Amino acid sequence: MNRKKWFAALLLVWMTATTVNARPPQDSLRLETIGRRLDSLLLADPAYGTEIDLSAGRLPLGELLRNVAKTNGVNLCVKTAEHPLVTCHFNRVRVVDLLAYLCREYRLEIEVVGNIVSVSDPLPLPSPPPVIKVGYDSLKRELSYDLQGEGLVEAVREIARLTGEKIVIPQNLYGRQVSGFINGLPVSEAIEALAVSNGLTAERRDGKYWHLLAGEAGAQDKTVSFQPRHFFTADQVRVDSTGKATVSIQRGSIQDIVTEVCRQANLDRMFLAPLNRQVSLYVRDVDIPSLFHVLFAGTPFLFREENGVYLFGAQEQQKILRTTAVIPLRYRTVENVPELIPEALKADMQIGAFAEQNSLIVSGTSRQIASLRQFVGAIDRTVPLITIEVLIVDSKKSSLREAGITAGLGEKPVKTAGRLSPGVDFTLSAASVNRLIHSFNGFGSVNLGKVTPNFYLTLKALEEAGTLELRSTPKLSTLNGHEASLKSGETRYYKEVQNNIMGTQNPIQSESYTWKSTEADLSLKIVPYVSSDGKITLTIEIEQSEFTAREEKDAPPGTATRSFKSRIRVDNEDMVLLGGIDRNTREKGSSGLPLIARIPVLKWLFGVSTDNKVDEKLSIFIKPTVIF
Repeated sequence: MNRKKWFAALLLVWMTATTVNARPPQDSLRLETIGRRLDSLLLADPAYGTEIDLSAGRLPLGELLRNVAKTNGVNLCVKTAEHPLVTCHFNRVRVVDLLAYLCREYRLEIEVVGNIVSVSDPLPLPSPPPVIKVGYDSLKRELSYDLQGEGLVEAVREIARLTGEKIVIPQNLYGRQVSGFINGLPVSEAIEALAVSNGLTAERRDGKYWHLLAGEAGAQDKTVSFQPRHFFTADQVRVDSTGKATVSIQRGSIQDIVTEVCRQANLDRMFLAPLNRQVSLYVRDVDIPSLFHVLFAGTPFLFREENGVYLFGAQEQQKILRTTAVIPLRYRTVENVPELIPEALKADMQIGAFAEQNSLIVSGTSRQIASLRQFVGAIDRTVPLITIEVLIVDSKKSSLREAGITAGLGEKPVKTAGRLSPGVDFTLSAASVNRLIHSFNGFGSVNLGKVTPNFYLTLKALEEAGTLELRSTPKLSTLNGHEASLKSGETRYYKEVQNNIMGTQNPIQSESYTWKSTEADLSLKIVPYVSSDGKITLTIEIEQSEFTAREEKDAPPGTATRSFKSRIRVDNEDMVLLGGIDRNTREKGSSGLPLIARIPVLKWLFGVSTDNKVDEKLSIFIKPTVIF
């Protein structure tokens, strides 16, 4: 039994050693460094030696470590680009052992600051230098090479190392790339073939060294090397993991800045023309398209993004760099928006309205589209809806007082008749008057005679009062800056007769008529404007007309018109009285015998007096309510 245990232990040791030896040397060195850091951490903070029980099923690595840190009171910071799913079950495992295990399994790196542990992805291993495929047969003095876009300097250095030839390259060719394939050619012919195939000239100077120059073909070649001439530090150009760029450069090349930004952001790019301008730029945490817009402002350079590839060029390549975009509107309709765009923005652009998706379809350079998008965003705002409650009160108060006695002779005898209540309007016949006179005779020395049969006497004592109030409460709703109108009324017709006489010898008269109409209505027009402070400016125009009595039976009906126009400024949901149109009419009249009609008591016995008073008032109340 003991022999079996020893055998199992030896097998475990052998497997462990095999596993360790199978790891690459860089990985083993990394794990040793992590182990030393964790040992130092354990001495500094014993909390990392706490034994824990842990069970997780497909839990993200970051969430797992956050729960471990929260439960055991340790400080862990996870900065991995990806969070793999972890499935594990541990009993009585120390925190430092858990960290070491996770670093080994998921190739993580650990940095320790005090008692804070930062878990991150390991730095990528440096890429091996490119292999320059150059071969040399020293016996036959034959050179072979297979170059595909390698740097000229690196290729010439390898050729010189193998062949012992001395080759001089001018500084203006340092960024040149060369390609070519030669198999077993003498050295001098191979060097000349390499130069000719890449637009260069190879000259043998004094039989001692080779001098490479840009030949005639190379001088006429308009191809420009876009290799960066200057490399920037992290403080000058930095692109973070979220794609935000920070640039702080004093007099830097636009070409170099664009190249460095694209390199750090892993962007595919293509240069159609050199961006040979100097610029001083400081921006912080901006997205890359915005950075390019700022960088190219005031320059003839343009860019375009197509399928993840950025194309850079000059104004001459405008047709190539044109792009098409759809700009959606969120708060207002696309109708009439193209007419609102200034002509300066629409120059060299094509703009169309796509009503089905409430969007603009625009075609132009990226700079033009960005400017147009900014303008559209400035006018694409929520348009307030204003509901306006209007209360129109038309009141009329009237009072009439009429009193007096009227006596006279009619064409024939009248009968006693009339009204005693409400008010007195009574006519006495001659017989009634005679009986009344007969009742007064005998009280004094004067006796009154009888009146004629056609005599009549009318008594009037009447007082009337009335109140009429008409209310109209229309409600209107409209958008900010748009007119809301309401019209309600009545139409009446009248007949217009026309007489025509035809012929001269035997004239014939004909009559024709036409029905024409006239209207009396209430017309209301309101234009609201909502300011940024919530105040509402209202332009109000009200016109009210009503029919009056006809002058004759077939005459057109008369109309009386009252209008009101004003501009006011109110708060939201405030009710205001705009004012009223008042009309006060008072008519006094009297008739009677001269001199006697002026005596206070006798004027009622020998005359008639009338007092008629009419007060009319039109009041308008407005209450606007803004709805967003």
